[in-house]
Order: sequence, then C-alpha cells, then structure tokens
Amino acid sequence: METIDVGKRIKSIRKRKHLTLQEVSEKSGMSATAISAIERNVSSPTVNTLAAIGRALGESLSSLLGEAEIEYVVTRASNRERLATEIREVELQGLAAGVPGQRFHPKLLILKPGGNSGEDFVNHPGDDFFFVIRGALEMEIGGTPVRLEEGDTLYVRGNTAFRWRNPSDREGTELLVVSAS
Repeated sequence: METIDVGKRIKSIRKRKHLTLQEVSEKSGMSATAISAIERNVSSPTVNTLAAIGRALGESLSSLLGEAEIEYVVTRASNRERLATEIREVELQGLAAGVPGQRFHPKLLILKPGGNSGEDFVNHPGDDFFFVIRGALEMEIGGTPVRLEEGDTLYVRGNTAFRWRNPSDREGTELLVVSAS
C-alpha cells in the first residue's frame, strides 16, 4: 500500500503559492507551529485540520491527499440534472453535477411568469451571481429594488438577504452561480 506524504504536499503547495506559514495560519485559524509540525510529519492532521489547511491554500481535500482530481466535466443539455425545489413556477437545473469539491455551483433557473423565490429572503454564506439570459429578473436586496434585463448581471455577496421574481408575462431564463460556502 502506497503511503501519502501529506506534510510534504502541503509544504509544496504552500511554497508554490508563495504563502508563508503565518499567512496559512491566519487563513486556517491554526497556529504556524502546528502547520509546521504537519509539514515536517511530526504531527498527523485530522480530517478537519486538513480541510482548514486546504481552504487556506485554496485546495480541495482530495488534492492535499494526492488523489487524482477531475479536470473537467461536460454536461450535455439533454442530461442536465433537475434539482428538487419547493419553489413553484421555477425549474432549476444543475449545470455541473458530479464534481467532487466544487468551489461553485452553476444552475439554470427557468422562471414562469410571476415565478419567484418566495416571501422570505434568501440569505446564505455563499456568494451568488445572476446572469439574465432571457426575459427579466426583479431583485430586492436589503429593501432596494434592482431590475435586470437580458444580458444584465448581478453579483451578491454572501450573507446578503435578497429575493427575486420574474416580473414579465413570459418565461425567463437565468444563469445562477452559487459559491460553495
């Protein structure tokens, strides 16, 4: 059985990205001493510790473990995954399913006339990006109305409350990209 030198991989990735132990420490919430001990294989990290270091380095857990990562995924229009949703008048399709450690989740929103996110505001840690492909989209962000037309885009930071609706009398199509939080 092949052993994985996780400490060596972490140090190599850190050096390649020109990060100091202190910078990784600040981003991961771990002490520089603890990270150094892991890099020197003096200490064995837990899965949670590896995940924290991975986030600080911008790497997936599988990358730190030296596993081969999927480099690309093609999703054919005819094979898009329909995502379950409780939202009426809205069809949600996944555009990149099956990618381990996804950093963002692209989705296609197909909104019937009047389709909306509901009375409650959407609020989660991940950032959201909207691109209106067809139709219009009316957003409410912190009490401020924002109307988007075909070709318009909107970037919403995580933990910002918003809701949306299709104000048009025709079906609308939007690309929604949600960052993994």
